[in-house]
Amino acid sequence: MTRRLLGAMSGHGKSFVGQSIIERNIPEFEHVAVLDFKDEYRGLVKAGFASHFIVGPREASWSVKMWESFIAENGAVVLARYNLPPEEWRTVCARIIKAARRLGDSLTAIDEAHFVAPQTGKVPDAIEGLATTGRGEGASSLWITQRLAKLEKTVVSQCDETVLGAFKAKQDRNQIEAEYPVDVHNPSVSRVPSLPEELHAPDAGPVPLRQFEDDAGHIIGSEWIFANTAGEMDRWDTRGLEMESTHYGPEGNPIHDPNL
Repeated sequence: MTRRLLGAMSGHGKSFVGQSIIERNIPEFEHVAVLDFKDEYRGLVKAGFASHFIVGPREASWSVKMWESFIAENGAVVLARYNLPPEEWRTVCARIIKAARRLGDSLTAIDEAHFVAPQTGKVPDAIEGLATTGRGEGASSLWITQRLAKLEKTVVSQCDETVLGAFKAKQDRNQIEAEYPVDVHNPSVSRVPSLPEELHAPDAGPVPLRQFEDDAGHIIGSEWIFANTAGEMDRWDTRGLEMESTHYGPEGNPIHDPNL
């Protein structure tokens, strides 16, 4: 992995796939920092892949040097945002990213990356640099988002690899630059003409990316398109995905119908 973009609409399994990618790659790097916007990746901690650390107002004052020492000492860490607004979290992330870049042989995973590197507003140089010059520093990155349209375009354009699911919003699909029909990411269509054969669903042909449910209506998997700058493309089906850690993504309470 060098610079990978992982994106899909809410509910498509983005954080589940993200956790599986992080779990698989933790042993490959000397330093790993997961910038956890919603505390969704603590399953990596429970399974023993990483240490867990809350990042709140006290930690917001830490210097780059302090973060560098902390990451060097702990190896792989899940850093969960606590009581910090997005703007302040972005500043903290910039320091953490700068520290990881200094250490080298590092993987930084940025959850809800559109808050850390937004399309509108000033993106700190350390964050933008991770997407541009980080590769030459031995710093790999995984950018995870559900809103491509709100993610800084430099990040999107500089990623060597993409793993993209379905997007209901046309604004998000418009950000995808691909050598295949982008409508494969549109859940509203039924067929995708001119879709390369290697991206066909084995059981259904040139159809858009799907989600799969069990008899109780629980999502048990989804489809994704992997692509890289070398021209490789593949259609992933996560129903067969296995990982040692458990995913603890937050789920909102259901909205019940009134008693009519």
